[in-house]
Amino acid sequence: MINKRTGKKKTASASKVASRAKAATPTLADLRRIARAIVTSTSVDDEKRMMSLYADGIESEEVPRNEITRGIEKLRRKSAEWSAHLSSAEWIVRNLWCDGQTVVIEWEAHLSLKRGGRKVRHREVAIHEIRNGKIARERHYYDPAPLG
Repeated sequence: MINKRTGKKKTASASKVASRAKAATPTLADLRRIARAIVTSTSVDDEKRMMSLYADGIESEEVPRNEITRGIEKLRRKSAEWSAHLSSAEWIVRNLWCDGQTVVIEWEAHLSLKRGGRKVRHREVAIHEIRNGKIARERHYYDPAPLG
């Protein structure tokens, strides 16, 4: 937009820029609500609810495997492939932190693998970055050896 008086392009005032940035930053209450939804969805294996928490452009990284999944449809496929390898899963939250734009969850899972019927203890830390009320980026840290 052009300022009629000066003929120069108008720029947003510092207060407007700050208010837009503040609106995009989740409150602690927002983070806690999202954290509860992640924990509940994972604990009861509610795939539909879990997928509703993600932004369309989600970037999900499995750090130990050096794999990055981009986009909600690819994440749905990755999740379905993971579920196909399990007979059962019990997820327990050991620790949970919310701060800034981030939810961090330390998980312990007791998994039954379909292949060979093995039962394994899986420990993982998941970091979820929140933008505009959705998970925009996440990273999962774990030892992949017991799953192999």
